[in-house]
Amino acid sequence: MNPLQVGAAVGVLAVAGVWCLVLAFQRAPRSLSAARHHMYGTGAVVSATGAASGAWRAKWLEVAVVGPPGRWAFQHFGTGLATIGLSVADVVSRVAAAAGVMLFVVLAAMSALMAMGLLPLSLFWVGLAGVFALMAAWITVHDIAAKIERRHRELRQAANDFVQLVAVGLTTDQSVEEAVRFALGVGASDAFDALRNELLTAPQRGVPVWEALDEFGQRIGVRELSEFAASVERQGLQGVSISDTVASLATSMRAKALDELEREADKANANLSGPTIGFVVTTIVFLAYPLAQRISEAFGG
Repeated sequence: MNPLQVGAAVGVLAVAGVWCLVLAFQRAPRSLSAARHHMYGTGAVVSATGAASGAWRAKWLEVAVVGPPGRWAFQHFGTGLATIGLSVADVVSRVAAAAGVMLFVVLAAMSALMAMGLLPLSLFWVGLAGVFALMAAWITVHDIAAKIERRHRELRQAANDFVQLVAVGLTTDQSVEEAVRFALGVGASDAFDALRNELLTAPQRGVPVWEALDEFGQRIGVRELSEFAASVERQGLQGVSISDTVASLATSMRAKALDELEREADKANANLSGPTIGFVVTTIVFLAYPLAQRISEAFGG
């Protein structure tokens, strides 16, 4: 491969890398159709920023969302993407950008090494670059999945805190509405803010509080929150007392949260067992080696 061919290859790879970076940082168009598509997953997505640019973006979003990558992302992550503020198009863009940038970096490095004569010309390096690109895509997918799991854990903790606070409010002879307002005013965390916004905006959307609670509980996978919503509905429509029901739910959620904490602690201890054993063995070898050497020299002498 002569220097001209190497320069042409590096130029093509540079253009591809810049295109992947632009694709990674672009945001979805802010339009009513895009918002509807983000919420319901159907309908055409049309950009509102220019004819040519809008057509290109709409085509990319259609391919990213409706095509096989979008279908795979939706099946893999489901509605969990909404909890971290991402859409299917964002996931596809990030994965494609990570793979493209990694492919560009690896191919550019290998091209430079081959131009200097440090690597032989072979298609094996192209396959190796593809493997690195797949690894970058997998790391991006794993990172998104970890963020969703962490966000779900925070939301479950916020739901637990909310029910505990409502139970405390009901023990002070407050009504259900007053206890809910007390819980929303006391809770403080990013995940609790999401629950607070969901409940405070429910009347403006014409949705009863219990329906908003039930929808939130189903979205984050907390069955007890849906049961609490059913109890609030019975109290609101039939006027029955739910103090005992909420207290039992709070007790059940505390026990479940404690069990999860214990499992996480056991998992952390299990993860530390390997490094601990390695440290102990290394220390023993480090301290025992000089003694064993002196004993060997003494008997040998």
